Parts: sequence; structure tokens; C-alpha cells
Amino acid sequence: MGNTMCSKENKGDTVWSLLTAGYERLKNAGIDSYQIDSQMLLSKAMDKDRIFVLTHRDAPVRLEEAEEYVRLVELREKKMPVKYILGECEFMGYMFRVREGVLIPRPDTEILVENVVALVKERGYRKICDVCAGSGIIGITVAKECEETQVLCLDISGAALETAADNAEALGVSDRVEVVFSDLLGYAMERKLQFDVIVSNPPYIRTSEIGELMEDVKDYEPYEALCGGEDGLEFYRKITEQSALLLREGGLLAFEIGYDQRAEVVGILEEKGFVNIAAAKDLAGNDRIVLGFRN
Repeated sequence: MGNTMCSKENKGDTVWSLLTAGYERLKNAGIDSYQIDSQMLLSKAMDKDRIFVLTHRDAPVRLEEAEEYVRLVELREKKMPVKYILGECEFMGYMFRVREGVLIPRPDTEILVENVVALVKERGYRKICDVCAGSGIIGITVAKECEETQVLCLDISGAALETAADNAEALGVSDRVEVVFSDLLGYAMERKLQFDVIVSNPPYIRTSEIGELMEDVKDYEPYEALCGGEDGLEFYRKITEQSALLLREGGLLAFEIGYDQRAEVVGILEEKGFVNIAAAKDLAGNDRIVLGFRN
């Protein structure tokens, strides 16, 4: 593949020649985002921003940069998610580190965080717990947006905990964000901690549906961060049950949900005595979050 994308003598390798070769490779691999992916990968290989790549089509590319680009394109051609290749992902205006073994942040999750941030500010909540925290995007973003908060990020994955801790440090909130190993809320239960807010984007895909996911999701992203059991609701039941014991009166429980899970998750919260339960949709019009308050 290398010979088709960059010459060993590096004669004639320009931004545009490499981009067009990348476009062809990724398009032939069935990747719909082949253009933006190629641009981001060349930006990374050249250590330039994407605007440079788009506005300097005739710029020469050094041999080692061209070869690195070829290597990155080959990874993407095998359906490795581009965010893993880049090692970072933007979320609500902040840049988060991501890596294999940790769920890639989705834009849909911004709906959850925006609602939580608004309620934290409106009600003066201070103690926040992000359970199934992954890379820490929820808890860390709340800490960035709400400077009076103390946030506990819990996860069972070593890769997730390391990544979340790195992100808290990089974004300057490690003094207010604690990252701890825990099976769901077990750590907090053992210590009888109390929270104003418990927020979670738990695994919620049904076991039977994992195989139907896109290759770059099912082949690369962690199974344990995707699978929510036979009916997809296993973690909602457990987290809701634990949250009923850990939330202060009037405290908020907020979940991201699958597009077809609103009625079931609302029912789980009602069963555990939560009140003023509400749902909100994402930008595509799908049900995306459910939240309720401890009575």
C-alpha cells in the first residue's frame, strides 16, 4: 500500500496527492467519513491543524510524515476508530484523551451533561458521582462547568481509570475530581457516601444486538462498556437501586439511555420511589436521557 500513497524518494508528495490517495483507500474500504478522516490523519502525521491541510494543498510533505500518514490510513482502513488513532476526542469544547479499551465519547452524551450542568447550577448541587465514568467526560465536564463541585468518577476498568485521571490532570480539575476503582457504586456504598447528583452513561446495548453494531464499534470498543445484558437494562436496575440509598433528599439521578428504553428506565426509577421523572431527546429526535429526583 505504501507505494501507492507515497514515493520512497518523496518526489511529488504533497498534501493534496496524499489526501486524494487516502480518500480513495478509505472510500474503497466502505468508510463514509473518508474525507474528514483522511484530513485528520494527515494533520496528525504532519503535526498541523486541519485548516492547514485544507488550505495548503500544494505544500510538500516530508518522507517520514508521508510514511506515518500511510500507517495511520492503514489502521483506519481496518476500521479502527479514527478517535483511537488520533488518541483524542473533542467533547463540549474540551479535548479529552481516548485510547483502546475505553469507550469513545459520543455527541449524544452532551445532552445528558447539558441537563445535569443546568440542574447543578439551578439547585446548587455540590457532590457529584459519575458512575461507569469511562474516560471521565461527564464528571470532568461538570467539574469544568461548575467550579464549586466535587466529583467522584467510578469505573471498574483499569484503562478507563487511567484515562480519566489523565484527563482530569490535563484539564486542570484533578484537585476536584477523584478517580476510583469501583464495581458500579460499590465503593460509595461501602463508605456510606452521600451525593447530590449521580449521573451515568451505563452499558445499555442488548446482548443480542452487539453483533449488529458497526465494525469499528464492535471490533474495537470494549464489550463491557457496551453490553447492558439480555434486555439492556441490567445496569439501570442496579445503579438506581444503589442511588436510592446514596442520594440526599432532592438529589438527582440522571441517565443516558438507548433510543427505545425511555418507558422501561422511567419505570425502574418509579419503582424505586424517584419523583418528577423527565426525559429529553437528542438532536436526532430520539429519547436520550431520563432523570428523576430522590423523594
